Amino acid sequence: MLDKKWVQITGLALSFPSTILVSAYGMKLLVDKEYLGKTTGVLIFLAIIFNTIYLMVYYAFKNKNKS
Repeated sequence: MLDKKWVQITGLALSFPSTILVSAYGMKLLVDKEYLGKTTGVLIFLAIIFNTIYLMVYYAFKNKNKS
């Protein structure tokens, strides 16, 4: 049976590599089409990555003491 308190963390961890690839590809397209500047594209990419890492750590600490 699934441990429901770790489902969010596991889901984020499993989707992390694809999140990196898709956001990098999306930012590259937006920068190449000149919708965004290079610096803005990099900052948005980093914001997506750090937000995903933050959510994994937040949910882990939030569910650490639950049984």
